Amino acid sequence: MREFIEAPDFLQLVIQRADENSVEARRLAGELTDEQLNWTSSPEKWSIAQCLDHLAVTGERFDKYYTDVIARGREKWHVREPVPYRPSFVGGLLLKQVTPEVKRRVPAPKVFRPGQPGMINGALEKFLKQQDVFLGFVRSAAGLDYNRIRLRSPVTPLMRYSLADAFVVTVLHGQRHLGQARRMRENPGFLG
Repeated sequence: MREFIEAPDFLQLVIQRADENSVEARRLAGELTDEQLNWTSSPEKWSIAQCLDHLAVTGERFDKYYTDVIARGREKWHVREPVPYRPSFVGGLLLKQVTPEVKRRVPAPKVFRPGQPGMINGALEKFLKQQDVFLGFVRSAAGLDYNRIRLRSPVTPLMRYSLADAFVVTVLHGQRHLGQARRMRENPGFLG
């Protein structure tokens, strides 16, 4: 999280890290069959396809929120120069839950759950398409005070945090689940 706070160009760093997530997803899943993508070492662990599907589903749930708050931000929170990222209180708490370094398993809220194991096709393509949509939102936030623009969580309307928090959460959440997918692929029983 610190690198986002200290970044001279916050949005550019978000774009760079999101692009790195896309490259990593292609590296992990690009040449695998659907059978390999859907393989899991145990019923309580997600397959590579489920990790990618979860990230795509989560991103899709945010699309309408991004559209709305960026439009409102254009009316109210326009800035001439980029502002440094300042995590909100709620955003900071959320970031601590999704960072790749946190080893504690956090159950996915119902609205973000992936498809059933063995039944997901096109997970990589779905993820990459959603990444492109996300990057469009990040680019459209240029010229806005993304710290002051607030959005509601798709999980509960009681949770509100900044647009900037949502961008960082998306990137770190992606890193976390791509790490999970990498560990599944490195599992000794993986269908190689």
